[in-house]
Amino acid sequence: MKILYINANLRDYLQDIIYGGLVKVLGANNVHPFPFNHSYYFNLRKYPKNIGYCKGGFFAYLKNRFLSFKYDCVIVSSTKHQSFDFYSKILDIIPDSCPIAFLDGGDWAEIGGDLARLGYPNLYQNTIKKRPFDLIFKREMLKNVDYPSNVYPCPFAFNMDRIKNTKKVTAKKYDVSFWANESHISRTKIFSLLKGKYDCEENGTSRECSFGSFNRRGNFYFEELKRCKIVLNVRGMGWDTLRFWEAPALGTFMLSQKPSIVIPDDFTDEMNIAYFEDDFSDLYEKIDYYLVNESVREKIASAGYQHICKHHTDIARAKSIIKRISSL
Repeated sequence: MKILYINANLRDYLQDIIYGGLVKVLGANNVHPFPFNHSYYFNLRKYPKNIGYCKGGFFAYLKNRFLSFKYDCVIVSSTKHQSFDFYSKILDIIPDSCPIAFLDGGDWAEIGGDLARLGYPNLYQNTIKKRPFDLIFKREMLKNVDYPSNVYPCPFAFNMDRIKNTKKVTAKKYDVSFWANESHISRTKIFSLLKGKYDCEENGTSRECSFGSFNRRGNFYFEELKRCKIVLNVRGMGWDTLRFWEAPALGTFMLSQKPSIVIPDDFTDEMNIAYFEDDFSDLYEKIDYYLVNESVREKIASAGYQHICKHHTDIARAKSIIKRISSL
C-alpha cells in the first residue's frame, strides 16, 4: 500500500504518531507526507516534538518527491486548516477508486470540530460536500454517542523508539506527581486537592506549570516519570493525553481519571491501570493505598507495560488503520 499523507507542519500528536507507525509497517518509500514536514526527517527537537521522526526517511522523501508515485490511499492526517487547504487543491485529481481517510486527532468530540475551535467553522462541511471521507479515525470518540458507521476510534499511542536512549532508573525519588498545564477545570480541581499534600509542591506539581516553562523534556522527562511512585493523569482539553500512554510505556504506575472515549483493547482497572472516580471523591484513598502497597502497585505497572507493548504502540495503531483501508 502506498499512501499520500497530507499533513500540517505543526505540532499534532496523533498525526505524528500514526505517521511513524505507518513508516515502520509499510516503509518510508510507501508513505509520502506532503507538504514537507521537517520533524519527520530531522531529529532536532526533544520529545514530544519528535514523536514522528523516522531515521533515514529523508532519502525516501527525495525519491518520492521527484519520481512518479501512484497512491493506493490518501490520508488527511490533521484537523488543521493547512491540511484541508492542500487537500482541497488536489481533491479533483484523486480518482474515485482511491479511498480517502481522515485522521481526526483534535480535542473536540465532533467530527472535524477542531477546525471550528481554531477559527474555521465551515471548512469541514464545505470540504465533505465535494467528497465525503471514506473512513474517519477519531481520537476523541465519546462513549455512548452515535457516530456514523465509517468512524472508528483512534486514540493516541506510544512510539517506543522515543525511550530507547533513556537511562535505567531504579530508585523512586517522588511519591506523587502531576506535571501538566491547567487546561481544564478537572486539572484546576486536582491541583487544588494536591496543594500541600504528599511531596507534590517539592517535585513541581503546581498549577503555575505551563508547556513553555516545563523544564522536564526529552529523555530527562521520561527518566523523571520513572522516578515517580505514582503518576497521576487527568484530562486536558481532550480526554486523551500523552501521559496516559507514556507512564505505562515506561513501566511506571499510573492512577488516572477514566477517559470517556472509546479505547480499543482498553485497560482494566486494578489489573494494568488504576482509576479514581471522576469526581475525585476517592483520590486520597487510592493514592494512600498504592503508596504503601508497593508490590500491588508495581505488579499493575508491569502489566500496564505489557498491555501497551501488545496493543497501543504506533505500530499497532498503524496496522489497525491499514486493515480498515484494505477492507474497503
